[in-house]
Amino acid sequence: MRAVPTWIDKVHDRDKVEQCIYDLAFKPDGSQLIVAAGNRVLVYDTADGTLIQPLKGHKDTVYCVAYAKDGKRFASGSADKSIIIWTSKLEGILKYTHNDSIQCVAYNPVTHQLASCSSGDFGLWSPEQKSVSKHKRWPKPLSWQYYRSLLPDVSITMCPSCFQMFHSEDYELLVLQHNCCPYCRRPFDEPN
Repeated sequence: MRAVPTWIDKVHDRDKVEQCIYDLAFKPDGSQLIVAAGNRVLVYDTADGTLIQPLKGHKDTVYCVAYAKDGKRFASGSADKSIIIWTSKLEGILKYTHNDSIQCVAYNPVTHQLASCSSGDFGLWSPEQKSVSKHKRWPKPLSWQYYRSLLPDVSITMCPSCFQMFHSEDYELLVLQHNCCPYCRRPFDEPN
């Protein structure tokens, strides 16, 4: 089977330098393709590949885009720590920020709620509420005491640097062989 492209576009910035494409999403009816390229969101007509409009609003690299299932809006997230929600008429209607660079955006297909996350927090936006509820930091991992209580007969130890857990005999053998943690490779004579 051979694929034949219907259209191709190379994305360039103002200085004619090729831009990396980080994400793309189709409008649910298939008529448009939104592309995260450089610090812009590009909107293409999927029938012939014409660029409908470049959307400007982010000050840094756009990493992610997502379309709502109803096709009325889409969102873009950027390294500038901001989310922009756009209408199907290509107008920015809401901009909110996180504490870090945006990693992912996704719409709930049933409620049309937007979830966005950075490395340190995540936010939920609902068209009905018009406000963003943010949740800080992910929960901390369970402590090694919890695992020890699940497996009382197994000897478990933990690296003081990376907090990775190991079967004690394996850990001691690897430390003796390499003089470092087998996971993070930090030498034991090195301060934390």
